[in-house]
Amino acid sequence: MRSVAVLAYDGMSPFHLSVPCLVLGDRLGGEVEYDVQVCAEHPGRLGTNAGFDLYVERGLDVMEHADLVILPSWEPDLEPSGRLVEAIRAAHARGATVVGLCIGAFLVAASGIADGRDVVTHWRWAERLAAQYPKVDVRADVLWSDLGDLVTSAGTAASLDCCLHLVRTHHGVERAEQLARVIVVAPHRSGSQAQYIPVPVPPDPTDDVIERAMVWARMRLDQPVSLDEWAAAVALSRRTFTRQFRARTGSSGQAWLLQQRLDRARLLLETTDQSIERVATASGFGSSAALRHHFHHVLGTTPQRHRQEFG
Repeated sequence: MRSVAVLAYDGMSPFHLSVPCLVLGDRLGGEVEYDVQVCAEHPGRLGTNAGFDLYVERGLDVMEHADLVILPSWEPDLEPSGRLVEAIRAAHARGATVVGLCIGAFLVAASGIADGRDVVTHWRWAERLAAQYPKVDVRADVLWSDLGDLVTSAGTAASLDCCLHLVRTHHGVERAEQLARVIVVAPHRSGSQAQYIPVPVPPDPTDDVIERAMVWARMRLDQPVSLDEWAAAVALSRRTFTRQFRARTGSSGQAWLLQQRLDRARLLLETTDQSIERVATASGFGSSAALRHHFHHVLGTTPQRHRQEFG
């Protein structure tokens, strides 16, 4: 069981505080795999921006032994104390993974652990973060980024995506999908997906051709899917389909399809004893060599190692 320290502070958003507590603490009745402790620099009664107060018992000493230190928000106009900054630095130096959700990226940047590295934040605050901390490479074009020891995300719903990514990384695809069903959110949105995608609402909400195309492709992950065939399945030209798919998802059809195939392969590795070759065929990679190539390139591991860790 991993220990998690979640930072609270006076005046914060209770929604942002609740996200890691809900996803990692799984207070809705599933198997608990994290020991989640909320802490504050000044324990006791803390106000929120929602008009009610919180009571936090634990202090920053929780960070001294935590495997993950989560900074779910911060006030950009608030200068963090030296004590708080040092607690984050010390946890990171000790080997803890630091997670900055939404404008918690300001606190990540203030600690100095992200100098010269990518930090994701809400697109609305990206310009200010870059100006305030010029040593940090600010990204507002993706949902989240995982650098191993440092994970950052955009705001609100992307914080849920990021925390589900942590569960997927630590405990596998099946557990993350089970949890996503419990809290009724999408089981997986890739970190590389664009933060802001202007999607026009069709006159008939049921006539979402790209959603229909996604369903069509998911039903055929074990088969070759050409772009022309895919577009024709929803009565679009290849050019129109490509344009609408990117506008709808923020990525190309082939990139989306690769992610779906990887997720299918991971799930099969975790839940069946099928051979690597059989998993490769069932997930549409065609051969174990192709499966190993994509696992290494995208996930930084091998199918066999993934099975040993999560199977």
